[in-house]
Amino acid sequence: MKTIRFYLLVAIMVITAGAVKAQESDITFGVKAGINYATLPTSLKSITDKKGKVGYNFGAFARVGEAVYFQPELNYVSFKSSYVYATNTYTPKFHQVNLPLMVGYKIINTESLNFRVSAGPDVNYTLNDAKGPAGFDYKKFNFGGVINAGVDIGNITIDARYSRGLTKINKALNEKTGLFNLSVGFKLF
Repeated sequence: MKTIRFYLLVAIMVITAGAVKAQESDITFGVKAGINYATLPTSLKSITDKKGKVGYNFGAFARVGEAVYFQPELNYVSFKSSYVYATNTYTPKFHQVNLPLMVGYKIINTESLNFRVSAGPDVNYTLNDAKGPAGFDYKKFNFGGVINAGVDIGNITIDARYSRGLTKINKALNEKTGLFNLSVGFKLF
């Protein structure tokens, strides 16, 4: 039920933003896709041989404002990591809906070229049951922060991002998420 409410809220935001777009010239909508490299950082000494893995993402974004802007996104993110715990190797896989809400600044702001930086909160909901050691369950809901640097060349956008979990995705294993992301997008309007 909470998932349905979440999608309904996002749909209302997109429809509302689309209606505003007709009246405002400083709103942009676009789509994007990319790759990510994930880790599950932990301070727990019994977890060894930690390895990050490559994953992918795709989604949509809106950008509201000119030099200073607000950029909400809705993304699908797939990632995994690998580690050894109690002599067993685990490779939990995550399929998440990701909602970063960033505030940014365009360092260079011309019609054909923009260099941007942004940061903000990052809310994640895991759609699947990620598998780890028995009795060490991964949480469905996770909250973090994101920093982003990007460039716009005409309608093409390129972004490099780091997202860090601020809440533990697995409390018993003391794990948080760490996700490096590189994506390419296209401004639709």
